[in-house]
Amino acid sequence: MRDDRKDQAKINEIALWASIIFLLTHFFLEWHGLFKSLGWSNPFVDNLIRKLLAGFGLLASPWPLKLLAAGAIVTFGISSRGVKSVTLKPRIVITDLAVGAFLFLGSTFLVPDSTGWLVAKAGMAGGSLFYLTLTVVGLLYLLKGSQGINRLILTRIGKDTFNKENETFPQEERLLTNPHSVNISTEFEYQGRMRRGWINIVNTFRGILIVGSAGSGKTYSLINAIIRQQIEKGFSMYIYDFKFSDLSLVAFNALMRYRKNQPKNLKFYCINFDDPVKSHRCNPLHPVYLDSIEDAYESAKMVMMNLNKKWIGKEGEFFVDTPIAYVTCMIWLLRTYKDGIFCTLPHVIELLTIDYRKVFPLMVNRPDLESRAAIFVSALEGGAMDQLEGQMASARSGPAKLSSPNLYWTMSGNGFMLDINNPDEPKIVCVGNNSKKKKIYGAALSLYNGRILNLINQKGKRPCGVIIDEIPTMFFEGIGDLINTGRSNKISVTLAMQDYSQLDAEYGKEQAEVIKNSCGTVICGQASGATAEAMQNRLGKNVQRKENINIQSEDTTHGISTELNFIAPAAKISQLSQGEFVGVVADTVEQPSELKAFRAKVLVDEADFNDEQKYKELPNFSIFAQEEDLKQMVQNNYLQIKADTKAFVDDETARVANELGLSPKKP
Repeated sequence: MRDDRKDQAKINEIALWASIIFLLTHFFLEWHGLFKSLGWSNPFVDNLIRKLLAGFGLLASPWPLKLLAAGAIVTFGISSRGVKSVTLKPRIVITDLAVGAFLFLGSTFLVPDSTGWLVAKAGMAGGSLFYLTLTVVGLLYLLKGSQGINRLILTRIGKDTFNKENETFPQEERLLTNPHSVNISTEFEYQGRMRRGWINIVNTFRGILIVGSAGSGKTYSLINAIIRQQIEKGFSMYIYDFKFSDLSLVAFNALMRYRKNQPKNLKFYCINFDDPVKSHRCNPLHPVYLDSIEDAYESAKMVMMNLNKKWIGKEGEFFVDTPIAYVTCMIWLLRTYKDGIFCTLPHVIELLTIDYRKVFPLMVNRPDLESRAAIFVSALEGGAMDQLEGQMASARSGPAKLSSPNLYWTMSGNGFMLDINNPDEPKIVCVGNNSKKKKIYGAALSLYNGRILNLINQKGKRPCGVIIDEIPTMFFEGIGDLINTGRSNKISVTLAMQDYSQLDAEYGKEQAEVIKNSCGTVICGQASGATAEAMQNRLGKNVQRKENINIQSEDTTHGISTELNFIAPAAKISQLSQGEFVGVVADTVEQPSELKAFRAKVLVDEADFNDEQKYKELPNFSIFAQEEDLKQMVQNNYLQIKADTKAFVDDETARVANELGLSPKKP
C-alpha cells in the first residue's frame, strides 16, 4: 500500500513539474521581447527560438503549451490525495474550475502577438506582469478546483436527514372495484416524486379498523367515504353516531343523492334521546326478540355491562352475576305478562325501583325463574340482609340513571323492527349518543346494538354495513364474533377509535385483542405509544440502503449496505399530519394485490362532498306537528309507564295469592 502511494506521489510530482515547465516555456516564448529588452537574451537563444518555432508549428500558437500546462495541473490536482470534506459543495468546485479556466485561458488573448493594446497601455513590463498575474491566479484556481474534485463526498449522506426516501415504497396505483368495495383516492411519495394511488378495500366483509387520535381526520377522510360509498352501492346500514348527528347527516344526504340505487321500500330511521322530534321510536325488548330467558339474560347483561364497565371480563364472579340475574328476572316477568305488553326497558327500570320484597313472590312461583331467583330468596330467608341489600343496590343503582321522559318515550314505542337487512324491509338506522351523557345513553343504546348485531348475521339477507364510531364508548358484546362469522352473510363492520389503550381499558385486554386481530383492513392516522408500535409491526419492513463514510487524514472509506427496517416507524406514525394514514388492506382471491400496505395522504373531493350536503340538519321524524304537543305526550308517557309497572305488580301479586289460595298480604 505504501509503495503504491509512493509511486502515485512520483507521478503527481512529474505532472506538477511538467505544468510548471510548460507554463515557463510558454511565458518565455510569448514574452521574449521583454527578456530581450532587459538584456536577458543572446544570439544563441534567439537562434534556438527561431529554430523551435520553425521546427514545431504548434509552438507558433500560444494555445498548445497553455493547454498542456492546464491539463498537467488538473491531472496533478485530481490525482492528489486530499482529506474528504463534509462541507465542500459541488457548486464551489465548479465555480473554482470555471474561474480558473476563464483567467488562465482567457489571458491568452492578451499576449503581444494577439493584441497590442495591453503593451501600448501598460508597457512591455507592465503588460507582462499583468498577464503573468492573471495566468498564475487562474492556474491556482484550476489547482484548487481539481483538488476539490478529489475532496468531494459523492454520496447522499446527510441529505435524507429523517430517512424519508428510504421509507418510501411502491403502493397500489390501480383502481380495483367490485359491487361491495370501498375505494379511497390517495397521494404518496415514491422515488422522489409524488404519485396518485388508491386504498382499495375490495373485501370490506373482513372488517375495517380505523385508529387515530382526535383531529387526525378519521371521520372526514375515511368514515364519511365508507358510509357514502356503501349507501351508493345499496347497502343496508347501521351507524353508531357518537357525536350525533355528524354521521347521521352524512348518511341521510347520501341516501337522498343515491336514492335511485336503493330499493323503493328502504327507509331511514334515527334513534336520539336528546330530541324526540328528531327521533323515531323503537323497542329493543319487543317480545318478538325474546324467544327464551337466555335472550333476556343477554339483554340484561348488555345493559349492566355498559353501566358497569369494570365488570367486563369478570363474568362468573358473584357480585357481577347476581345483579345481572335479577335484571334478567325482571325482563322475563314482563315478557311473559300478557304477551309482553309491558316488555320495554323503561318498564324494567321502573320495576327495579319497586321494593324487592314485593317482587320476590312473583319470581319464586315461576318454574322458569326459580333457579335464578333462588340465591335472592335464600339470602332473604337466611337473614343475610346486608348481602341482599348489596345485591339489590347493584341491580338498581345503574338502571335508575336511565330514568328520563325522553328515553322512556323513544324506547317504549315500536315504529320499526331491527332486522335492518331484511330484503322485504331494508333500513338505514342511525343511533345517536351524546358525549356528555355517553355512559347513560350508551347503556340504553347497547340494547339496539346487541339486538341488531344478532339479527343481521343471518343467511339470505341484504349486504349490510355496520359503522361504529368511537367503539370504546360502548360495550358491544360479540363484535369480534360478528367480524369473524359475518363475512359469509355479507356483513361489513367498520370500527373507529382513537387509541388501542382506550379499547383495552373498556373491553379488557383479551376482548380488545380479539377485536384488533379480527379486522383484515387496518388504517391508522396519527397515534403514539402501543398503537403506533402495533402499526409499525403490522406494516412490516422493507430493504433500506445504509451508507457510512470514515474520513481520516490519510484515507477515506465509503461503504454501502442494505438492511431490513420498518417502513413506518412508530415515531413517524406519531408525527403524521391530518389526513395522512398508514395501513394494510385485505384483498380477495378474485382481486389479489401484492401492494397491500400504504402510507399516503387521503384525497377528499371537497366540492363533491359539500355539494352532496344539501340538508344541513335532519328532518323532524315525529308524527306530531306541534313541539308542545310532543312534550306533553312525552311526559304523559313517562307517567303512564310508572302507572303500568305498579299495575303489573298489583295484578301479578293478586294472581300469585289467588293461585296459593291466599289473600294478598303486605310483606
